[in-house]
Amino acid sequence: MNIDQHLITQCIKGDRKAQLRLYDQCYSYMMSICIRYCKDKHEAGSRLNLSFLKVLQNLDQFDHSGSFKAWISKITLRSIIDEFRAQQRHYKQHVYYGQPSQDIDWPEEEVIHTTSDIDIDHIMSVINRLSPMDKQVFNLFAIDGYGHKDIAAMLNISEGTSKWHVHEARKKVREALVKESKTASLK
Repeated sequence: MNIDQHLITQCIKGDRKAQLRLYDQCYSYMMSICIRYCKDKHEAGSRLNLSFLKVLQNLDQFDHSGSFKAWISKITLRSIIDEFRAQQRHYKQHVYYGQPSQDIDWPEEEVIHTTSDIDIDHIMSVINRLSPMDKQVFNLFAIDGYGHKDIAAMLNISEGTSKWHVHEARKKVREALVKESKTASLK
């Protein structure tokens, strides 16, 4: 993503046409982030619009020595997390203080069969079926690369709870993929 400095300057001055051009240039990248955290495209679109509004409101704070893509990524992610936190009371939340058990030891033939012919859209559809909290924590950990300490701070949960959600999400994704794989092989 290569954003022209002049376009940013025009956006800061309130030029609506420039803001629309910036939106068009950022849309697919920001939507790819939002879609990972939302239950459907409608919700992702709403989150994208809220995030873009924050980008416009804070555009004058962008440090031009850094990456614009990284900057909007951070704003988008924080906006999604802020919205998630605001809605968190509606989500079922598990508090786990122990250690997650070791991953299930799947037979080698199931693992090979499960991972051989899966496309990313299918995996994302399985992840989208997770509970909101499992999905949120899993995405932050596995896709965005945050550590459990950071996730705990962002979502106001304990590190143990973060670990538990990642463990549960992995287990559920794995079980769904193995189940679908077995169903497909019976057809």
